[in-house]
Amino acid sequence: MFNVDHQRSGSPRRRVAARLLSARQRLLFVLLTVTRVAVGLCDIAVAAATYWLFQLLELQSPPHRFAWIPHTVLGAALLGSILVVVRAAMDMASSRSVFHWIQRLHGDFLLRLTSGYSELQWTRFVCRNRAELLHHTIDTTREAADFYHRCLEMTAGAAVVAAMAAALVAESATAALAFGCAVAAFYGLHRLLIRNGVQHAAADREASLNRLQKIVTGVFASAGEIRAYNIHSFFRRRIRSEAEAYAAHHRRAVFLPQFARIVADQGAVLLFLGLIAVAAAQHGDTRRLLSLLAFYFVLSRRLLPLLSQLSLIAGQMESSWENVRILEAELTECRDGRAFVSAAPLPQRGYVLELHHVSFWYHADRPLLRSVDLRLRAGEVAVLHGASGIGKTSLLNLIAGVLQPVNGSICVDRSSIACVPQEIFLLDDSIRSNLLFGLAPRCDEVLMRALSLASLADYVTAQPAGLDTQVGDNGALLSGGQRQRLGLARAILRGSGLLLLDEATAALDPEIERRILTGLSASGAAILLVSHHPHVRTFAHRVYRLHNGCLREETRQGSEVHARAVATRARAPVAADR
Repeated sequence: MFNVDHQRSGSPRRRVAARLLSARQRLLFVLLTVTRVAVGLCDIAVAAATYWLFQLLELQSPPHRFAWIPHTVLGAALLGSILVVVRAAMDMASSRSVFHWIQRLHGDFLLRLTSGYSELQWTRFVCRNRAELLHHTIDTTREAADFYHRCLEMTAGAAVVAAMAAALVAESATAALAFGCAVAAFYGLHRLLIRNGVQHAAADREASLNRLQKIVTGVFASAGEIRAYNIHSFFRRRIRSEAEAYAAHHRRAVFLPQFARIVADQGAVLLFLGLIAVAAAQHGDTRRLLSLLAFYFVLSRRLLPLLSQLSLIAGQMESSWENVRILEAELTECRDGRAFVSAAPLPQRGYVLELHHVSFWYHADRPLLRSVDLRLRAGEVAVLHGASGIGKTSLLNLIAGVLQPVNGSICVDRSSIACVPQEIFLLDDSIRSNLLFGLAPRCDEVLMRALSLASLADYVTAQPAGLDTQVGDNGALLSGGQRQRLGLARAILRGSGLLLLDEATAALDPEIERRILTGLSASGAAILLVSHHPHVRTFAHRVYRLHNGCLREETRQGSEVHARAVATRARAPVAADR
């Protein structure tokens, strides 16, 4: 997890925010900002039209005459009405465009982060907490997109306020000076008292929310053991403690922007009253004063809520900025830790797999696999066994491309590999969806054939919904053996030339296991099976034992199986093909 202080020592905010956007997204940001500014300029135009209307109502000879300005009360009223309608249409159209852009931006962030996590090196990916990854993918990306929404509205609002200030300058320099002093005072208040507080509260809130999600995810994942041990109170205390901490940080992060909004609301009212007082002091003529009050009223009708909105947005930006920082840091880690999977060369004709001097380790001082050699012919069944934690799963992951070897080469057609891991993951969906698992739709006959080879067809046929039977969260509605058989059927359906089975039949009773292995052996696919069951070796053409990082082949003599003293890599090619 990234340290909160990372952002403070990194690039300036605008550079970090700009890096997350593509060139097209930055262009859209500018164009949408311009449309929001245009809406604000319409408010100034409406105020000017109202001012001119009151001039025509009160004065027989208006002070300024231009050909394009209406010279009658009816014309001025019509111009003002047209400007109001145009302003409303522009506001609706630009708001819709902004929300549409933000939605697409959130989708882009979500896809980029999901892709980044999926391409992260496996050794780094497995070290991450799933609840944290889910939180970043769903919540952090949404809050980061909201930051750009607030940034857009803040930029447009500031431009509109500047334009309105210019209009005040044109009408009354004293009023403009008072307005400038009020804005400067509020900015100083926000900068000194609010900004840092919101930053720290937002960072603490994100950290607390991550911890809370990890705890809750753990409670759901271990619900059975918690009930068996009756330790609900222990986890309730942990959840309550973290929830209270999150609530405290969230209150602070939300209250400070609201505090700024309240100050801005009341300060804006005082500012408007001050402008009226200035206008009354400078213009004794009642008719002239009425026109100015109408101008100030229409202008302040937009200016006062805008100032309040900007103060709230400024505080919210401080809160949502933490999510932009986290998103940028996560994408950077995914980019730096990306797994570059080089295309594996194809094996020699007649073989589906060749390993040449393959070595692998997670830590350089503790090699897991040492110069492993292995050749597997099409249709051969090989059983791999060894002590737990010796590297059997890592070897299968190297063949499948999940891990990359430190040394050596792997020759295999990875498009023809199907894997069944130790822990079968099932979608919270139907049996049909879990069978296809990304494949194009297949007819029911094909699906049932795969289920039959996995000895699960009878169970599916007995269900009222058949293939559309729901399996629950990660197969919670199925037994352990049914989950394994569904995983096997998923691999069988792919029609691959090489099956990698990592304890894929460990939860099955011997009779079902024998029936499945018999069917798989007759399918013509090469099989590399990790198993601790001795009787499984009767289905194997070859038996290998992994010990101290070295792969050794075992051979049969009579009814006994003994270890061959020479490592597999030292065998002659003829012997290896036997």
